Amino acid sequence: MEQYKYTLDKSSKKHICPACNKRAFVLYVDNEMGDHLTDDFGRCDRSTNCGYHKAPPKGKKVFNIPFLSLKSISDKAYKLTDENGIISIVPNSQILEQTKNDCWISEWFLKNSLIPYLANESKYFNTDEIGFVNVITAKEPPPKIAPSFHSLELLDNMYFEKPHIDNLTEFLKIHFSKDEVFKATQNYFITGTNHFWSNSTAFWQIDDKEKIHACKIMQYDRHTGKRIKKPYNHINWLHNAIKEPDFNLCQCLFGLHRVNEDYQKTVAIVESEKTAIIMSLFIPDYIWIATGSKQNLKFELLKPIKKRNIVLFPDKGEYFNWLNKATELNAIGFKIAVSELIEQTDFENGFDLADYYLK
Repeated sequence: MEQYKYTLDKSSKKHICPACNKRAFVLYVDNEMGDHLTDDFGRCDRSTNCGYHKAPPKGKKVFNIPFLSLKSISDKAYKLTDENGIISIVPNSQILEQTKNDCWISEWFLKNSLIPYLANESKYFNTDEIGFVNVITAKEPPPKIAPSFHSLELLDNMYFEKPHIDNLTEFLKIHFSKDEVFKATQNYFITGTNHFWSNSTAFWQIDDKEKIHACKIMQYDRHTGKRIKKPYNHINWLHNAIKEPDFNLCQCLFGLHRVNEDYQKTVAIVESEKTAIIMSLFIPDYIWIATGSKQNLKFELLKPIKKRNIVLFPDKGEYFNWLNKATELNAIGFKIAVSELIEQTDFENGFDLADYYLK
């Protein structure tokens, strides 16, 4: 059975974090001696606002790798399909522990693999002699359901034949000229709709092959440009409005279709669709696209732009999360830089690049 020389203190005691100076720091404990390590070895519980984590540099370091399947292919190796769909052949000796849905793989192996791991949970083993333990081989994942797509005719009908006023476009006219707003709505096929709520905005997710993956519908305040969140979040999908119950939603980045306009331009990524549109007016030297949510900054969605120069502009409070994800992706061939501009402001969490430029 595995033993860990160092583990995070399981008591409720918190110390001052060396990075953010908040009392949210959990120290490592030497399990053999029962003593805390020095004050710089530990993890800050403020994962979004700080993210500091320094583990003891002893023992065999392993990272937690969630997987879709792990199947034995010989007495010496396993075929691992990670949660991003990346397939790797992993020696038995490098998988130190496994449960039903994840396993712990040595840092030595991961450094030479395509498996993203740097943002994952890690721990240390007290010896380098530990072999493969607690093996539970998962079944092959069920066959994937083909993604659904909207038709170009549907987009044409909503954009050209039955146009509606939407509150977001009206807000943009307060800050930009009529011609600038018209150009932006053309570039992103911004469509007004009365589906779900009056004067809502439809954001079409069109990929680099001109396939329409989805259409997100949101409602904004026409005076402030803020999304309506009370009494509930006003977000829905076009396939629900037109009653397509078997629609298999498989998103792409918002604005992805624009990467074909200029192959030399840097691709700038923000979270909000609204922010991508606004920044395309302020800084047209970039191609602006949006993830639509902080969770959508992931390999599957960024894969079509792997060869492009990319810069991320995370919202306030998300810098370290996006930096960790960029580090993972750069390890497998991406070229991603992460801007600290918004993180360095004094604004509250959630503040983004459009808010900064509209101030």
